[in-house]
Amino acid sequence: MDFNLLRLCVYLLFLSLCNLVYLPYACSADKFVINHSVSESDRRYQYTYELLDLIIQETNADFGDASIEVTNLVMSRNRIFKSLQDGQTINVMAEASNEEWNTKLIPIPIPIRKGIQGFRVFIIKNENKNLLANIDSLEQLMRLRTGSGSQWSTRVAMKQAGFDVVESAQYDSLFNMLSKGRFITFGRGVNEAYQEVELFQKRYPELIVDEHIVLNIPLATYYYVSPTKPRLANRIKVGLLRMIENGKFDKLFYQWHCEYLMRSQLNKRKLFKISNPLVVESQMTSIMGKDFLFNSSLDASSICQKYLKP
Repeated sequence: MDFNLLRLCVYLLFLSLCNLVYLPYACSADKFVINHSVSESDRRYQYTYELLDLIIQETNADFGDASIEVTNLVMSRNRIFKSLQDGQTINVMAEASNEEWNTKLIPIPIPIRKGIQGFRVFIIKNENKNLLANIDSLEQLMRLRTGSGSQWSTRVAMKQAGFDVVESAQYDSLFNMLSKGRFITFGRGVNEAYQEVELFQKRYPELIVDEHIVLNIPLATYYYVSPTKPRLANRIKVGLLRMIENGKFDKLFYQWHCEYLMRSQLNKRKLFKISNPLVVESQMTSIMGKDFLFNSSLDASSICQKYLKP
């Protein structure tokens, strides 16, 4: 066999092994290709991007260099799922857990938001604040028409529970629909609501975050990896576990979220809970246990004192 041909064959085999097994120091740099936000107003993924960058840094000594690339395509959640399956356009995304993604992709079942996006507070129009202040039961809350993204897992949970859900596939348009009175409540994760009201303040100054109610819909955000990239999945899991053990994960998590956890005062709100058919709660705690999740009955201020910058 020609020497150059033999060398090429060996090289191609070597690269294939890099995507299949853990070979410290040996393989070419890992390339993480992540999703693009759906609009300039969409900041939901910034925390997950920064966490992924720290995971890469944490695992450089084991796995070697790596890069993060943001795809230039803006895709719907369903299209992202299909793209993740073949791993060409995108190979990693942090997303809310659901059964189809769990079975057809590689999930790393560590809830990287500690479940806080499952504590849903409501963005409402200021004129409706007294309406929510007088809600005393889940049945009363369900009588108020509510808004949701058409591909969100919380939409499925709310419809199953009996909510009257108005849907839109467009993230930005939901705020416009709320402003125009198409629905009364717009449930958002406690990690999302306050920054979204601030982002849309100039366009919709009448929007506020309700101060009285929290709806708990069990929800976990996992990193999902293309089945064609098991090495990347292994690297994320190794890095996450290491960051949790050395405290770097909690430091990042609370520095990102303490402001909103303290503002929301979840422990002082009326809490209602519905089930989520797309989330297996036992999976959320399968690796880290229940204590890893955020406890909404606790005073967030006392937890956050050690993480906030002086």
